[in-house]
Amino acid sequence: MAIGDGKVLVPAAAKQGSVIYVRALLEHPMDTGFYRTPDGVPIPAYFVKQVVVSYAGDEVARFEWTTGISRDPSVTFPLRVTREGPLTVTWRDNKDGEYTHTADIRFAPVTQ
Repeated sequence: MAIGDGKVLVPAAAKQGSVIYVRALLEHPMDTGFYRTPDGVPIPAYFVKQVVVSYAGDEVARFEWTTGISRDPSVTFPLRVTREGPLTVTWRDNKDGEYTHTADIRFAPVTQ
């Protein structure tokens, strides 16, 4: 995997109005800036500073992060599904990297 690889995990189908749990993962070193190479050279800070979640075009969550988040971060949160559409997670790091991953929210067929 490479920096910026990731995914958004949602159920394959959900009942309209139900609450699902979304899990988003990203491959990223999340260097704090406090460590050095074996040769003593400082490793500069390199971390995800912002995560923005959009659902069917509307921003539904925003997370502001610091260097205190672990390598290959993930975030899990509940979401009430009121309509079908894309769920997009955009990660921004302190070196102007931007990584976007999307999953589709779909409703389960109604059974009678």
